[in-house]
Amino acid sequence: MFGKKKKAKAATAEDTTQQKDAGAPEQKAPKPGADRVHAEGLGDAWVALTGQNPAAIMPQVVATVLKEGGTRPPWQWKRGGREHVLMAWPQDQPVRAAVLVAGEEGGKLTPVTAVPLLEGLPNDLEVEAVEPRAEGLGADVAVTMMEGENPMWFFDPLYGRDKDDLTPGITHTFWLAGLALGIRKALLDELTITQGPQYEAHAAAWLEEHPGASRLDVPPLKIPMAGKRCIMPGRRFGEYQVRNVVERVEDFRLEKMDVKALYLNFPFEDRAPLRLALYASKFALGDYAPEEGDEIEAYVWLEGRIIDLEQAPAPGADDTAPRGPAPGTTPHQ
Repeated sequence: MFGKKKKAKAATAEDTTQQKDAGAPEQKAPKPGADRVHAEGLGDAWVALTGQNPAAIMPQVVATVLKEGGTRPPWQWKRGGREHVLMAWPQDQPVRAAVLVAGEEGGKLTPVTAVPLLEGLPNDLEVEAVEPRAEGLGADVAVTMMEGENPMWFFDPLYGRDKDDLTPGITHTFWLAGLALGIRKALLDELTITQGPQYEAHAAAWLEEHPGASRLDVPPLKIPMAGKRCIMPGRRFGEYQVRNVVERVEDFRLEKMDVKALYLNFPFEDRAPLRLALYASKFALGDYAPEEGDEIEAYVWLEGRIIDLEQAPAPGADDTAPRGPAPGTTPHQ
């Protein structure tokens, strides 16, 4: 995507300090990502996955999924007298095109939406909030990562199935995956900051250590980035800027598009690490061929869903790879 689409700019710390009138209530600086919006469409995800205009290929995608795709028992549910079935294709890859069909119970089911369906890695996450899409066929889900900090958001394509369980304060195991909207090998081993809260704290400490120096003498704050694993809010909910070290690479394919799965790990001090399967298509990668041990920078879209019960990892089982087709995957007539 870098070089083919406008690059996502690296997050910068903005100076949020304001001059306040005497007696005015204290204004807290907005948290990073506080100005994000909820997007209704999935166009960017389809472009990153297929390299084509979604409007031009959707009829073909839907037709292929309905003809050659399959479904699973956990991808079928009934609510309010209506039946819903999620179909996906291909059945032997962890990155798929999916179509949700719905209709009156016992009646004809017709397509209502198409989504990229990504098999992810299991993560135990506490639900904080849910923002349903306007059409009610998907939702942005927020989960708590660190107490008192912004939650992490991802798109749940099976919200219609999961909605009754997405209760704030309740922890579930989610399959979590990412799709690279843009990706490249990390360029900088050091981040230079000249404004914002971090810089202000650095400046105050430096001036205290250098009596007689002026504000103009304060050097930039330099933060080593080599080996860093970080995730920062993007422009919209569910989108993030990440820097990480690739732990493993696997190759997959969606029709004619080669797709690589990069396995990432985000450690936390007070909780289990966040594990992410990040899918990057040849379109997004361009000429870059990621390898194990590479440090990458990427702009990603996150997708997750409550685990399909038939796929729940057994205690002690290897849960470090995306799940492929499960027993019982069958075409839906």
